[in-house]
Amino acid sequence: MNENVGTIIDSEIMQLCNEAKLIIENFNTENIKQACYELRASNIYYENAENNRRIILKEGDYILLKPKQLTVVITMEKLNLPADIMGRILTKGQLFSIGIIPVNTYADPGFIGQLGIVLYNLSNDYLKLFPGQPIAKIEFSRLANCVKSPYHGQHGYDSKIWPRPDQMILTKNEIKKDRRIKSISEELVESYGKDLAGIINKVFRYERRLILSTIAFCLFSVILLGLINYTYWANNLVNYIINILGSIGAVLLVHYGTNITRK
Repeated sequence: MNENVGTIIDSEIMQLCNEAKLIIENFNTENIKQACYELRASNIYYENAENNRRIILKEGDYILLKPKQLTVVITMEKLNLPADIMGRILTKGQLFSIGIIPVNTYADPGFIGQLGIVLYNLSNDYLKLFPGQPIAKIEFSRLANCVKSPYHGQHGYDSKIWPRPDQMILTKNEIKKDRRIKSISEELVESYGKDLAGIINKVFRYERRLILSTIAFCLFSVILLGLINYTYWANNLVNYIINILGSIGAVLLVHYGTNITRK
């Protein structure tokens, strides 16, 4: 049984890293703090909203964090945790102050590899991070004993694919069948409150009315031109009928297409 159980402090972090433990690649002594280490962003990240698209940055480029979206940033550092040490990911205060928060996670005893830090941009701003910039803290904790089965799964980023459980995301058909999921209008109210949801719904209504008004004006113009030139109207009656029916069809399509209901 280990006697020094608990959070590992700066001097021991330095000692273990020098022994090729904890951090074995891209270790930087300046990133050691009192009782943690600051992990840095590499030049690789994944856009969660873009079907987990993998992006490798060129020199001088930055990681783009879009408002209200998740981004997975791969760390520069590669870990090598002994069977009696685990790591917890913590928020870095400077980033939290502008709305960037890492999703709580940890590295199991026995973990080897780079970490994928899931960052959520809570703000309404587009934010940027540069490779080499600290993005989160990791706190190392020594356990009383070595775990019976050290981590032996996918070792960090070694597979070059960030695993995402897409099977947990509901399909459009599943959303339609699930009675617990309400209309878009009702879901907006539950998610953002009545005031903001009301503004969004008004935008949808005004957009639909504008499109309908535009189509109605075009239809009126076609009829007016026909009345002005009756002879031309008579000679081209079939064409006008087709145009009118097409306009009516467009009105119906817009009406149903812009109706605020979940399809």
